[in-house]
Order: sequence, then structure tokens, then C-alpha cells
Amino acid sequence: MLEYKCPHCPARFTSTQARAAHLLDVHEGAGPSRPGPSSRLYYCRHCGISKETHLGIKQHVRKTKICRELQEDWLEYQIELAGMSPRSRRRADTPGSPSQSANSSTDVVMEEPIDISREIHEQDYEDVVDARGYEEPMELGLASDTEDEEIPSEYGGDEDSEAGSQEEEVDSDYEMDAEVADALSDDEPLPAIPSPPRSLSNRSSNRSSRSGVIINLSEEIDQHGHTEYIQQYDVPTAGGSIRKATKKEMSCGKYPDVGKLSDRHCFDLAQLLMASGMSAKYRNKLFRLKRLRDQMPYDSNWAMIIDIDKLPHGAGWSVQALAIEGDRGVEIVELWLQDAFEIIKQLLRNKQLGKFMRFKPIKKWTSPEMTDQIRDDIHTADWMWEMQGEIEDEFGTIIPVIISSDKTKLTNFSGDKKAHPVYITIGNLPKRLRRRTSKRANILLGYLPVPKLSCESDKDERRLQRRHLFHQCMRALVKPLADAAKKGVEVPCADGEVRRIYPLLASYVADFPEQCKVACVKQTHCPLCTAHPKEKGDLADWPPRTHDNITKAMDAHRGRGNAKFEQMGLFDVDPFWRDYPHVRVDCLLTPDLLHQLHKGVMKDHLTRWVTEILGKQVMDERYSTMPKYHGMRHFKTGITSVSQWTGRELKEMAKILLPVVSDQNKKVVKAARALLDFMYLAHSSALTDHELDGMERCLRTFHQNKSVFRPLGALQTREAFHGIPKIHMIQHYVGLIQMLGTPDGYNTETSERLHINFAKVGYKASNRVNAIKQMAMYIQRVEALAMHEEYLDEIGCRADRAQILAAVQEATTDDLENDDVWEDEEEEEEDIDDLNDAKIRVVSQPTTCLLMDA
Repeated sequence: MLEYKCPHCPARFTSTQARAAHLLDVHEGAGPSRPGPSSRLYYCRHCGISKETHLGIKQHVRKTKICRELQEDWLEYQIELAGMSPRSRRRADTPGSPSQSANSSTDVVMEEPIDISREIHEQDYEDVVDARGYEEPMELGLASDTEDEEIPSEYGGDEDSEAGSQEEEVDSDYEMDAEVADALSDDEPLPAIPSPPRSLSNRSSNRSSRSGVIINLSEEIDQHGHTEYIQQYDVPTAGGSIRKATKKEMSCGKYPDVGKLSDRHCFDLAQLLMASGMSAKYRNKLFRLKRLRDQMPYDSNWAMIIDIDKLPHGAGWSVQALAIEGDRGVEIVELWLQDAFEIIKQLLRNKQLGKFMRFKPIKKWTSPEMTDQIRDDIHTADWMWEMQGEIEDEFGTIIPVIISSDKTKLTNFSGDKKAHPVYITIGNLPKRLRRRTSKRANILLGYLPVPKLSCESDKDERRLQRRHLFHQCMRALVKPLADAAKKGVEVPCADGEVRRIYPLLASYVADFPEQCKVACVKQTHCPLCTAHPKEKGDLADWPPRTHDNITKAMDAHRGRGNAKFEQMGLFDVDPFWRDYPHVRVDCLLTPDLLHQLHKGVMKDHLTRWVTEILGKQVMDERYSTMPKYHGMRHFKTGITSVSQWTGRELKEMAKILLPVVSDQNKKVVKAARALLDFMYLAHSSALTDHELDGMERCLRTFHQNKSVFRPLGALQTREAFHGIPKIHMIQHYVGLIQMLGTPDGYNTETSERLHINFAKVGYKASNRVNAIKQMAMYIQRVEALAMHEEYLDEIGCRADRAQILAAVQEATTDDLENDDVWEDEEEEEEDIDDLNDAKIRVVSQPTTCLLMDA
């Protein structure tokens, strides 16, 4: 009987010694699980590179494409080999056979080795080690979940050997032992292949359909009552703490004297006046009212501002002056910025947000078979999982940095005043908190200058100057993060643990013109792929833009010129992300539901095409005659006369669009429905692989039927669909969702809402002269008030707990003389025989009275 099985593959053996030989030949001898006999280095035998740690080889395999592919090929061969009988295996391993050549290729590590020390007898293992010629025993890991597992028949095993004679099986095992004894024992290190990725949970286990390796999954119930199966990252220490934070690291120092704001009632008044938008003139009038003068804590607005400026606040503001030279002179602009790394540390130390932080990447599955992955937040998508492997730090913590920027108008009618705020947040926070401005998860990073560039007369040169200025300013904003991302920085977090964080640039949220500016491409090209401008209207798989191909094309263009530079539609600027570690340009620019789907594809294109086909009068009639229904907006005057749309109105309009066009050409209906289905799927808070396939089917359906709009007169431009960049951009949604999660976590609607708090309200509170400086100070004061409110709430809770504890202690002291009586009563009431059927915990009545008195 084949009673002894290999924990790494479906192979079974008749003795522990045969299994130990199999482990050395197949698993331990195939990857760097230990140093060589004369060296303390671990080697990748695919390329020969050496690392000082076993983890270093693992990380090397993950991010080296050739080694990773060779490793996958070797693993597939081992699974196939494990299903053979011993005799078939020897035949497959004869010199010159294809399997022998495949097995002779050098193999690399994917994961840590599983400990099988509980399954292998120590003496048997030492015998095999001695036969192999090793100087010291190898270290083996533990396979905890494979003890009683049955190997399914589809994996082969040794069923053909079981059907044969018992003697043949024993002889085969003895022959294998002889082969082990005669094995070569050269000085070249024989690294080991550990088990592939496995999770940390032991609640349930799963066998990967691709590699036949057991992966442990934990079972959870989501907020909608659906069961999810969680796969943890294979390195247990990833995202974990490296040590406990000291009291000095966690303390913020002695709280400063903030004057009258230490009183809660005075603070509430100051916060109300600052948040109301009341000007300084009217605040002074309020303080000097005769009826309220004696009750007011301050006699003037300036006295209140002095106390507010004493409050501790976040990262301080600094300003940099930049000179722009043109043919007409020089223009001086100002960049207002805060320290980005200090903002990240502030978010990580925030106790209100700390309990929601997610530091470890995971994968969610709909079933234990792991055939349908679920993606919602960034820690459940592929980017964070892959980045965790790219940083060669087993204790490293990935901080996905999300930056958003958008230019906005500060005046509605006159003045032409604009601001260009930049916001920053981190993907470790759930997207539901990042979308809520009241949680203060999005922090203002700085104000980019908005120059008029009257110093330059040439239009093209002005455009290039603006791009240079944008990247120069953004480089200054993200420089502290880029420096910290190179080697990691130890930062204390809200849970009292110190983590070595790597703030990596994960996403840049912007509209299409700004996306092109970030990617250094012309607006006729795609910022994510290398699609030709005259072909991007068709559905195709174009090569992505990468960090290397962009920078190499720019360098070659600055040298002797480069045709690829022109083909890619690049601008000759120095990208701010050039020296930022681990930047993935192909997934840096996230989907924009507001501008690309609602205002772009739906309003500017599909609705306009349908209006051209039906006519404005018919379109308005059908919208206005639509019966009223709960949850549906009624457009009583139609939609063609509406000049400005909000995001909510566009969503309501799209609900009725398909019934409006349902009696038209079948291809029109199919194309409209395909785009609407795609839009609603893109709005989902979580998407499975099956639903992502549905989004791709919707795109194919639209492109198969889109040609109907041209003969009907709906699309009359010469470029047709090739001149609509938003039609092309939605082709990248599926890939971006796979990498970063669903688009509702990166929507520009959040930026539009942040403009109110961080730009428009601050400008309204200023005197319009040197407004940016006044806006920065206003926002700093509002932030300081919010932080002081958290401080008052915290000490208020402490005071309440102290009062309750003091009352309980006082009551206990007064009644100490009755302790003996209470103990007797407790013993009588909690008699085990009397409470066998009760199944409740009985609290003695005097103790209950004490709590009630307290």
C-alpha cells in the first residue's frame, strides 16, 4: 500500500525513506531552501543570481519574467511526473528524454518550504541526507493541513502501481534509494522549491486548479450576506509590525496652552463661527453686541484667531517661487505645498481611522475552487499583491498612495480666478471612508500655480511651458514620498505598532486632459496604451505604455531623435514619476466614471446620437410622458433644453434612455443596451471575474453594432469613433479593475466635492487679494479645530470613565463591611447543581446594585 504521501504534490510512496528521497530529488533539490555546503548565499539556478536570504530569491522569481515562466513550467512537469508510477517515472527520467531535459533545468523558489518534519522519521531523513552528501541537515517546514486529506483520482497518484504487484512497488522504491545513494555531490548549491502561495488561515483548504497545490482559505460573510473565501498573502510578516512603538514615539508631546479653547463651550462657538463662512467684520459685530457682550469669551475676532493659531495642526505649509522665462520677460508663480510624507504619517496615526486600516494584500474568491475572484478595494486587487512581492522586504508594508488633482473656478461670473488643488489619501483605508469628506481621509497636499503665461507669445511654447511647470511642481510634491519608497521608513501606527512602510504611487485620479498631462502624451493619443490615433476607435489589444518605454523614447529623442517618440505622441518633458520607485504607468491613471462614462459616453455621445435619430421633439415627449414612479426622476420638460447636468441628474437620465429608444433599429437598441449594461457594471462596489467577462462582452456587442449610427446620421465627423477618446478609454476599465479594484474608489466626483471645502469656501472667506495664502491659512485653522475636537472628545471620554470608576470605588469602600455576607450569598446562588439547566451567568444582586448606584 502507498501509505506515505508527499505534501507538495499528489505522489505516494511505500516507505518514509522513499518519500524522503523524492523530496530531496524533486522538491528540496529544486530550489534554494538552504545555502550551499561552502557558501551562505542562496542561488537562482535559472540565471545564477545570488541573494543573502531565502526571501530574496523568492522576490527575484516573482519580478523576473523569464525565471517566473521557467518556474511555472517546472512545476507543471513535477505535477505530471507525480502522477506516474515509479517505473514510468524512471522511464521518463532516462537520459535524453524530454522530461529529463525539463527536469534538469534549474529551478527557483516560489514560496517558503512547508514543514514536513511531523511526517518524516528523523532517522530516514538523515540517511537520505547523508547519501546526498550534504554537510548539515536541511530545514523542512510544517504541512499542517495535509495529514488526512485524500488525493483525488484526477491527480493520478500511483493508482497504476496499486493495481500491480506489491513486490514491484517495493523494488521500485529500493531502486529509487539506490539512485539517491549514487547521486552527484558536487559543490554547486542545490536550492529547494518550497510550496506555492498559501494563506495563513486554517479554517478551510483548497486545491489550486492550475498547480495542484493546497491553499488554505478562510470563510467570511460580507455586508450583503454573501460568503467569501479569503486567501492571505503567502509571507506572514508582510504588512505586519516590526516592533512595538515606544511611549515617546506614540506621544505627541505636551499639549500646548490653547487659551480659552480648552473650554468645550468656547471651542464650540469658535468652530461654529469658522465653519459658518461669516466674515471677520460680522464676527466682530457679533462679539460686540451689547446683549451678548458679557457672555462672549472673546471681545474681537482677532483674539479668537490668536487662540486658534495656538492649536496643533497637521503638516505645515511652505511656498516655493518658480520663474517662467518667455520671449516677453519672466513670470513668477508660487507653489504652495505641504510635506506629503508627514501627511501619510498623520493618516497612519489617526486613531479614528486606524481601526479601519488594511495593511496586508488578500484575494477574495466566490467559492473554495478559486475560479472566480472578487475585487473591491485595492488590497483585494492584483496591484498591491504584486507590489508586495517587488519590494524585497519580508516585513515591508505597502502604502498605496492615491493622488487626485483638478483645476476649478473660484468665481462664478467674473474675475476668472482659478485654483488647482492636489489631494492625497492612502488605499489602506476603505473606499467608503475615502469618499466621505467628513472623515478627513483626503488631505489637501498643495495648490499648483495657474499661470497666465503672458511672458510667452507662442501658443505651442506656452502649452509646453505649462506641462513643464506641472511636472516640476508635482515632482516637488511627491519627492518626500519617493525618498521614503526607496528603502522604507519605520513609522508608528495608530494600533501602537511600528511598521516599515513603502509609500508607492498607486493611482492618479484626474480627468482626461490631466491624464494626458501626467502621461506626457498628446490628447489625440491614449495615456495608457500605444494605440494609433486613427485606429483607437476599434476594439483591439494595444501594447501598454510602461515606465521604461516612455523614458527610453524620451532619452533617445533628446539625443539624435527617435521615431518611436513621435509614434507614441510624447511631449519632451521630464515626468515627475520618472525617479519614483515601482511606478506602473499602465495602471496609474484610473477610470473616471463622472467625466468618461456619465458626461462623456452617455451624455455627449449616446444621448446625442439617440436625439439625432429620434429628433428633439420626440425625445422630450418620451421623457416628459414617462409615468412617475418611486425612485425614478420625472423630467417634465424633457432633457434637450438642459444646459448643465449634475452627476446625479445624468444617472437618472440614463435609467430611462433604453425604453425611449426601444422601438428603433435593433442594432441601435443593442448598442445602447450594451453601453448601459457596461456603465451599471462599472458602478458596482465589487466585481467578480465573471462580471468582468460580462463587461468585455458588452464592449464587444457595442463595437459589433456601432456602425449603425453613421448611416442614420447620428455620427457625422470624419474621424468617426476614432475621434472619441472616451470610447477608447473604457476599453481599459477591465484591466484597471483587475489591478486596482472597482472605479467607485477613484471617482473624480470626490475631487469635485473636495473643491468646496478646500478651495471655494476658503476663497469666499478671503479678501480676494493674494487669495491662495489666505486659503491655505483658513484650511489650516479648520483642520486644527477638527483635530482639537478629537482631542476634547478623547479627554472627555477619559473624564467620564474616571468619574464612573471613582463612583464605583467609593461605593465599594462604603460597603466593605458586608463583603463576607455577599460572598456567602454568591456561593449559595451559584450552586452548580441548581444552575445545570440555566446556561446563564448569574451576577450577584449586591454587585448589580453597586453598578446601578454608580
